[in-house]
Amino acid sequence: MKTSCFDAVVNFSPVDREKPLDVSLLIRGEKISASFFFYEQIQKEKSECFACVHPRQPLLLKWKDKFEVHGPGKTPLMGEGRVLNPFSEKISQGKVKKRIAFLEQLQGDEIEMLFALIQEKGLNGLKEKEITAFSSLTKEILHRVAQELETEGKIRILSFTPLFLFSQDSLDFLCQTILRFLAQFHKRNPEQKGVSQERIKKRFELHPRILSLGLKHLSRAGQIKESEGKLALPEFMMTLTPEEEGILRELEDLCLKGEFRSLSFEDLRKRFRLSSKKFDKLFSFLIERKKIVQGKDGLILHSKWLDEIILRIEKSGKKELAVADFKELTGLTRKYAIPLLELLDQMGVTRRKGQIREIL
Repeated sequence: MKTSCFDAVVNFSPVDREKPLDVSLLIRGEKISASFFFYEQIQKEKSECFACVHPRQPLLLKWKDKFEVHGPGKTPLMGEGRVLNPFSEKISQGKVKKRIAFLEQLQGDEIEMLFALIQEKGLNGLKEKEITAFSSLTKEILHRVAQELETEGKIRILSFTPLFLFSQDSLDFLCQTILRFLAQFHKRNPEQKGVSQERIKKRFELHPRILSLGLKHLSRAGQIKESEGKLALPEFMMTLTPEEEGILRELEDLCLKGEFRSLSFEDLRKRFRLSSKKFDKLFSFLIERKKIVQGKDGLILHSKWLDEIILRIEKSGKKELAVADFKELTGLTRKYAIPLLELLDQMGVTRRKGQIREIL
């Protein structure tokens, strides 16, 4: 991919650099007119300085390509230079120091160059096609350098084929940003259980692998929790009014008596004159407080019942259970026995093996 603007380090005799300098580049045997805009004033004790170069025609350049600088007409050789950033862009005066720091890193070896690129890409991550457009390094060298950086704890390799890299600094920044977002959400919405992953995706608009890495990192560190598809800070608890606490006790009592089997959520909602949102909130509290357990198919049991059933299984002395054995053991009909067995499978109490269950 050709470029019409690149950054370079050049070696000139000390002259005024406050104004753009029109010169000619000699690169790969071809002479091309160009304008130099210097990022810094050259100092007498310093032989090199950084410049943004605008050639009169697009050029195909790579990191560390060399060129000569000639003055207008028959002016002799003025100096030499090396391409550092093949794809530059105009920046404000306030960002010059950051640009110079970036170019100083690019003066190093391939490890320093790759790390500088990854940091520069920030939360977007660095893709293989961007690296190959930037430099002439082979795939083998890129993989070796990336693994060295990951071993040092500086980056994360999100993919090898194609290569996709993310800096540890960016991961730390992302995690802190997610935590701040959750804290602000809880402050504004104390009645909600947490934030859906879909909302977080829309809020951050990052590559799925990058966002997934951040959320998994926070989850493993115990800095966020997930319940019913909602993410929240571990210390966050929804608050209830005294009236809501009373309804919660009644709901738990109905579940303990087994009345949830004959009542739908809509029946319960109407019985307590609750909106769908309010009912979902209270139901979530029962699950959060481990008062009830809900299976994937909608089966709802009071946790006390479930503990008693697991205890009966343990005391049975059996190593395997058929459905008929389980019905006899619990007194449940097949309609409720099958969903309960599937819930026990999910919990790791039993494991399905053909028509029977192994007791784990």
